[in-house]
Amino acid sequence: MSIPNTAPLLDVRGVTLQYKTREHLVTATYRVDFQVFPSDRFVLLGPSGCGKSTLLKAVGGYMAPVEGDIFLRGDRIAKPGPDRMMVFQEFDQLLPWKTVKQNVVFPLMVSGRAKSRKEAEEKALDLLDKVRLSKFVDNYPHTLSGGMKQRVAIARGMAMEPDILLMDEPFAALDALTRRRMQDELLTLWEGTRFTVLFVTHSIPEAIKIGSRILLLSPHPGEVKAEINSAGSPQDQLQLESRIQQMLFSEEIREAENV
Repeated sequence: MSIPNTAPLLDVRGVTLQYKTREHLVTATYRVDFQVFPSDRFVLLGPSGCGKSTLLKAVGGYMAPVEGDIFLRGDRIAKPGPDRMMVFQEFDQLLPWKTVKQNVVFPLMVSGRAKSRKEAEEKALDLLDKVRLSKFVDNYPHTLSGGMKQRVAIARGMAMEPDILLMDEPFAALDALTRRRMQDELLTLWEGTRFTVLFVTHSIPEAIKIGSRILLLSPHPGEVKAEINSAGSPQDQLQLESRIQQMLFSEEIREAENV
């Protein structure tokens, strides 16, 4: 897959991110650059502590870079907004006192994205049908499985029609079979609407399956090691998985051999 000859939707330029703990000032990423184009399935991949989730928060407008800039449609990101919707890995991101349908309707009404409750409910029901939850629209979150809760969160995010959907390891807490099914469902949804997604994971097979492009980040602090296109055939995917493992962990192997 070649990079489109168009302006990027998201442009991350030389971004360094830091946060404070009680004892230290932690540099999460260092001068990271990447661009996301419309309809990209762009994956941030790296080991724990490489700053990929911190980067996602910065794109969401929840923290500011100490160096560099982040632009969405040419405008510098300075705060959260409905043009960026986040889906987290936690199952408790839904409002427990609202039904499945109400969880999707609520942000549409509050943000003004829907002009009427009828429009909001129609949009909510359409998205819930696409994520196979039509029979559960009147259920409350505590009656749903983890995978079903994540499907509600995805429907809620897509209903807002954001410029980019931000997904922070959304399937990490699911069992292996449910995780694979959710990956398939996400790709099916993407085929229908071609929305733009920025997806964070530490799973190499998941990155290859979900992503059209993959940004490899080094261990702490996160720096760009490579940007690669995903693979099509199963054989190509296996070769790419081996290549990514070597790129991510070759330095650790060399260091261990030199001890």
